[in-house]
Amino acid sequence: MTFFEAVRRYRIVLSAGIGALLIYLSRPTGISLLIGLPVVLLGEAIRTWSSGYIRKNKELATDGPYAHTRNPLYLGSFGIGLGFVIMGSSPWVLLIFIIAFGVVYGGVIRSEEGSLMRTFGAPFEHYARTVPRFLPRWARAPYGVGGFDWALVWKHREYQAWLGIAGGVAILFVKMLATG
Repeated sequence: MTFFEAVRRYRIVLSAGIGALLIYLSRPTGISLLIGLPVVLLGEAIRTWSSGYIRKNKELATDGPYAHTRNPLYLGSFGIGLGFVIMGSSPWVLLIFIIAFGVVYGGVIRSEEGSLMRTFGAPFEHYARTVPRFLPRWARAPYGVGGFDWALVWKHREYQAWLGIAGGVAILFVKMLATG
């Protein structure tokens, strides 16, 4: 197993470990919590929106957020992480987050795109040429396959991310009170 395959397979565990380290290094304040929380919520809203469109290995997701970026789930994850970094109010946390996100998700994205190319071929190749990999564009690509489905959000267990966010925010709030 290569390094990137291992990172892809264990990215949830790695992300949780890195998140715990970031919380440990954080120095939250009331202002940092107020500024960072909306960023976290926006990131998770993007993930929830994205989860309602993806039908893994059955059809190529190209509608909804996938018409703006090929990786809206990871864009949402970046928003969540960035929001927690803002709440943590530490330059070390920002540095660790940027490096860890680039290593973990850069490899995961490349690996998943290879898999999508093997599964969907020419349609994915066309999609990849017309929709940016990560940073979204405002104009939608001219796609219209599928539609949002709350059952998919539930199937992909996005509620677990919402619960994790609530726990992380609670920990930072308690840490702020304890150190403040």
